[in-house]
Amino acid sequence: MIYVDPMGETLGYEDVLTKIDMCKRNYEAVGLGADYVQRYMR
Repeated sequence: MIYVDPMGETLGYEDVLTKIDMCKRNYEAVGLGADYVQRYMR
């Protein structure tokens, strides 16, 4: 997903890799460990 402003300029993006990184940070923060995300990946 690409986020753009009203003029069409790119503000940011999300893809599967950024989502995985987000999950790793969250799992680490709540004490599950960053590698907990591996449970949901094949």
